[in-house]
Amino acid sequence: MEYFIKSWLYIGLALLPLFGCGPQNSGSEESQTAGRIVVKGEDVAIRMIRRESQSFMALYSKSAIAVDEGGSKAAIADLNEGRIRIAVMNRPITSAEDSIIKANGGLAKEYKIAYDGLAVIVNSKNKIQRLDFEQLSGIFSGKITSWRRLGGNIENLVPVIPGPNMGHYEYFQQLVLNGGEYAAKTYPCTTTAQIVELVKTHPSAIGLVSMGALYRNWDVWPPIKETGLKALEIAQVKESGYFYPNQKTVYEGNYPLSHPLYMYVNDVLENTYSQGMSSLAHGFITYISSAEGQKIAAQQGYVPATMPVTIKK
Repeated sequence: MEYFIKSWLYIGLALLPLFGCGPQNSGSEESQTAGRIVVKGEDVAIRMIRRESQSFMALYSKSAIAVDEGGSKAAIADLNEGRIRIAVMNRPITSAEDSIIKANGGLAKEYKIAYDGLAVIVNSKNKIQRLDFEQLSGIFSGKITSWRRLGGNIENLVPVIPGPNMGHYEYFQQLVLNGGEYAAKTYPCTTTAQIVELVKTHPSAIGLVSMGALYRNWDVWPPIKETGLKALEIAQVKESGYFYPNQKTVYEGNYPLSHPLYMYVNDVLENTYSQGMSSLAHGFITYISSAEGQKIAAQQGYVPATMPVTIKK
C-alpha cells in the first residue's frame, strides 16, 4: 500500500513570519529576501530545492538563487572554498571535512530540512521482494554474486552504486557495510538517473537510490511511477520486520535506511551579513523550514523535518 502526502500529511501551522527583527547592514545589497546565492548538492534533492527556490523567488523578486547538482562531497568542498553559500547533503559532514573548514577559519552549521529513505531497487523481472542488512552486505561487499543464492530466478548479480562523490555512497558504506569496502565488481554511477537506467535495462542489477527516484514525475498528482524497476522491502534484521520505502515508513522511523537531508552553511561567512540578519542563505533556509517550504518538500517525496505531521489511516 502506498502513502502519499495529500492523503496523510497535514501541516497544521500557518506560515510563520519568515524573518525576525534585527540590525541590517546598510552597506550591503543582500538581505534575507534579496541578493544572489548559489546552492549545490545531491541531484534528487536538488530537484526539490529548485521547487523551493522558484517559490521563494516568486515571493521575493529581488532574490536570485542559483541551484546546481554535484553530490555531497563536491558541495561541501565548494562551500569550504566559498564558491557556494549552501551545501545540500544526504549525509552529515565528516570530521575531516569539518576540520578543513575550521582550519580555513570557517564554521559549518547544520540544518535538517527533511527526511529521506535510501531505496534498494531491482529490475521488475527479478522475483526477489525483500532483503535484510546481512544479505545487502553480502551483495555489495562481493560475498554474494548470484541471485539464486537469495532465492532469485537470475544467475548473475550486478551491484550498481552511487559514486564516491554522492552522499549515499558513504551512508550505505557506514551503515550496512560497517565501514568496509564495496566489491571490486560494483558499478559506480555519477547520477541517480544512471543508476535507475542501469537497473531498468539489466535484470541482474541491484541499485541504491533516494526513494524520490521511484517516481519519474512529482509535478502531477499522484506522482508518476518509474517503470521497469521495483523497490525492495528492507529489514535491519529479519526479526525486526521488513518495510517498504515511503513517506509513512520513513516518518514513523520504521524504514531502516531512513536519514535526514541536510543543508550546511559557513556560519562565519553568513554572520558577516549583520550577524546573519541580512543573509539570504539564512533567509532561504528559514523559508524551507516554514510550513510552506515543508509542504513543498513533502510534495517532492520527502518527509518534513521542522513541522508537525499527522498520519491519516
